[in-house]
Amino acid sequence: MKTYPDISKLIKAKEAHRRALAALPFEKKIELVFKLQQRRRFVKSGQPVRRKSRVAVK
Repeated sequence: MKTYPDISKLIKAKEAHRRALAALPFEKKIELVFKLQQRRRFVKSGQPVRRKSRVAVK
């Protein structure tokens, strides 16, 4: 029989996160919606992410 990893911690964390989001005031929820919309637009644009160049360490 195949054994699966224990995901009970993940489920509890997800539930806690959902409760935290539900407890937010309406204004904060709207701000989150706008942030998600901006992120979606960026992802759909297909623009590559330009990271700052790192300094080479010898």
